[in-house]
Amino acid sequence: MILGMAPMALGLGEGGEQNAPLGRAVIGGLLLATVATLFFVPAFFSLVHGSLESRRKTPQGLQPAGAIDEFDEISE
Repeated sequence: MILGMAPMALGLGEGGEQNAPLGRAVIGGLLLATVATLFFVPAFFSLVHGSLESRRKTPQGLQPAGAIDEFDEISE
């Protein structure tokens, strides 16, 4: 898409100078969206996921009420 918009952004052909700003805006938007999708979104997800995981962990040696320890006998 970016390569396809390059002639429009360069303003080639008759009346090209009128469409050049539109082509540049489209290319800029595509580049920004691609970078955000590849870098910022995964980084943000990793930060949020890590924060939630650290909140869910219980202090070592303590278990929530009703939790079964792997060494406890389960009576049938």
